[in-house]
Order: sequence, then structure tokens, then C-alpha cells
Amino acid sequence: MTNFKKNNLIFLILVRNNIRNFLALGIIFSGVFFLTSSLFKNYIDKELASQAAIFQYLLKEEGIVFDPDTNIDYLDLLPVRLDILVIDTEAKKPVYVEINDNSFVFSNAKVLTKLIKNTDLKKNLYTTVENKRLLIGNFVSGDKMYIYALIRDISDINLYLSWLLITFAIIILLAIIFNYYNTNNMMDTLLMGVDEITNSAHDIKGKNLSKRIEITSSNESIGNLISTLNSMLDRVENSFIRINEFTDNVSHELKTPIMSIKSMIEVELSNERTKEEYQEDLGKVLVEVNWLNSIIQKLLIFTKNPESLEEHFRPVNLEKMILELCEFMDILTLEKEITLNCQLEDHEIEVLGDESLLRDVFLNIISNAIKYNKDGGEINITSFVLGNKIGIRISDTGIGIKDKNLKKITERFFREDKVRTTKKSGSGLGLSIVSHLVEVHNGTLEIESTEGVGSAFTVYLPKFR
Repeated sequence: MTNFKKNNLIFLILVRNNIRNFLALGIIFSGVFFLTSSLFKNYIDKELASQAAIFQYLLKEEGIVFDPDTNIDYLDLLPVRLDILVIDTEAKKPVYVEINDNSFVFSNAKVLTKLIKNTDLKKNLYTTVENKRLLIGNFVSGDKMYIYALIRDISDINLYLSWLLITFAIIILLAIIFNYYNTNNMMDTLLMGVDEITNSAHDIKGKNLSKRIEITSSNESIGNLISTLNSMLDRVENSFIRINEFTDNVSHELKTPIMSIKSMIEVELSNERTKEEYQEDLGKVLVEVNWLNSIIQKLLIFTKNPESLEEHFRPVNLEKMILELCEFMDILTLEKEITLNCQLEDHEIEVLGDESLLRDVFLNIISNAIKYNKDGGEINITSFVLGNKIGIRISDTGIGIKDKNLKKITERFFREDKVRTTKKSGSGLGLSIVSHLVEVHNGTLEIESTEGVGSAFTVYLPKFR
């Protein structure tokens, strides 16, 4: 990554991660700044008001008459730092000045004249002029109206507030530099980790999916990312393995009926035959086509997205549905004189699912129980409730399943032995479809079997609340 892109990324991270902090800090400082300014102003205004009260008291008690040449010692009782200006309203000029810096009076004569003109003689006026806080009021002495201004220098306070503002700016600048430094170090660490991941990922090809990315970075986030990627590679590798196995199985299963159809057609085309012979051979072709079509239809079940299937889920009374299946399947038990016992508890419990798919689940299990059962055997179907699930158990007295094959019995196209290698035994997809559909319905399938004694299939499905 170029330095330009890296710096842009750092800037974006700084803005994204710290804009709220800086805004909050700015709001807090603004509040502190304005609160401090307000407190200082209120304090000074109270001080001016207090001195104005003393000033008015001295005027009233001493009966002072202002004259330009009068020296009034009593006003020395007011603080030296508090300057006084008394203006004759008729002459519009100062008649008494006790100000440390007379330049203020003369340089702001126009400002003061304007303030005097705008002064409401019924109330005091607080204002600020060039680092001076003024309280302007009025009084009557003799037969004349005067306006007084008590003046307080606030340059020291403004200086303090200026330093406060500068301090805040420095704090913000230092925070930005600190964050930039930390973010830069973080980015260096992350980019080094990303480069390691990139280099390792380049070495992982379709033929060596078993290779994994080594965790060499000390950064926890990079370590978590690599662990996640390795977990994903595990799933991808398993998916590739299953896809390859599935492809091999499908090609093998489809090749047989296709070659059979091809051979029969070639034989038919090699010699002239009677109508009856054509009909007989075309019937065989039709059987193979139907067989091929059934495999394709079953395979299509695995291609459907579980989320699209869930859109059609509705509450289903499971026990009622299985009772209907028992009545239908009872006819198929007559040939082998198998006894089908349906002993359901009638819990009136519903599950959320697709009724047609659930029928396929139990139809497959019951069909296998009939197909691989002994003559004169039994099939028992029971129901029970376990916590928030309903269980349906289908047991038979058939040939059973070998222990070593129990885990493989639900794999696609798996057939246990020569008993399951004829077309009568099916395509090897039945139990894999059952397992898949039970999983789609958020359920579980348990298989118990003893070779030569029988098997039991238990389906657990969550109750619909």
C-alpha cells in the first residue's frame, strides 16, 4: 500500500473514530468557556452594582455638587481599580474624571456620547467597550442631571479566557498528534498482518486447500481474522470434498441408466423387429427413463435453498398426518404379512413445516421399514414429548444395519451391501433426503440398529408455539 493511500486511510480512521470525541470535547469546552465568561461577567456586574450603590449613597449623604474644578475626596472611598466618569447631560462632556488612563475617555468620546444618548435614564446599562466593563446610570445634583459611568478594566479576564482558548487548542492538537501516532502504529501492524494473509492466501490453490494461514502477528484482531479465515477454509475444503464425492456418485448413478438406454436403442436400430418386440423394448427404455427421472427429482431437493423452503412452512399436526400415512401404507404390508402398529398419543401438538416435505420424510422411513423387514415382521410407530420437542419413533424387525455403516447410512448414494444394490432397493438417496429435510425443519434424526434384529428411526421436531 502506498504512503498516500495509507495516510488517507489513517485520516479516515481518525475522523471516523475521533469525530465524536472531538465534538464532545468541543461542546464541553464551549460550555466551560461560556460558563466561565458568564460567571466573570456576573461577578464584575455585581461588583459594579455594589460600587454604584456606594456611589449613590455618597452623593446623597454628602450633597456633592459637581464642578469641573471640584476635587471630591469622598469618592476615594471607592476602589482605585474602579474608574469613575461623570458627564453633564447638557454639556455632553465629562465634569469629573477619576481614571488611571485618560486616553480611554478621549479616544472613546464618540462611543461614550452614543452610549449616553441611548441610555435609558430609568435603569442602569451594563456594556463592554475595549476591555472595559461599564455600568452607566444617572443622578440629579442640584438642578442638573448627570450621567455616571463606573468602569472596570477586564483585560486581565480577557487574557485569562484567551489563554483558556489557546490551552484547549493545544490539547486538541496534542490529541490529534497522539491519535495519529497510535493509528499509524496500528495501521502498520494491521497492514503487516494483511500482507501476511495475502501472501499465504496466494499459496492456497484448489489442489492444496488443506493448507492454512499461520498466525504470526501479535495483534489480536489479525489473529481473530486469520482464525476466521482458517475456519472458512475448513468449510470450503469440506464443501469441495463433498462436491467431488457428490459429482462422482451422481455421474456413476446416471451413467448406468443412460448406458442401458443407449444399448437398448442401438439393439433396436440394428435389426428389424416386430411391433410386439418394439413395444417390449420401449417399455424397458421407459423404465430406465423413469428411474433416471426419479434420481434427478430427488437430487433437486438438495439444490433448493432452505430459506425458500421455510417460506412455505405452516403449522402441521404431525400425529394426525402420520395416522393418515399409516392407513395408506398398511396396504403395502399385505404382501409380506407385516403388522403395522400406529400407537400415537394424540398430543394435538403442531410443528412448523411444509406438510408435503414432512410426508416425504416419514414415507421414506416407513417404506424402508417395510422393504427391509422380514416376512411376518412388525413395524411400530409411537410418539412422545421431550421438552420443547415432539419425537416420532419408527421401529422394525428387519435385517438391521451394520454398526460400521450407521454413520454412513444417510450419505448420498450409500448402499450398505448387495441387498441394497438392486433398483428395488432404491437409489441410495432416500435416507440422505430424510436427514436433509429433518435438518431443514430444525430437527434431528437418531438411528439405532442391530444387525439381524431390526432398526429404529427417531425424528425430533421442535413444537410450534
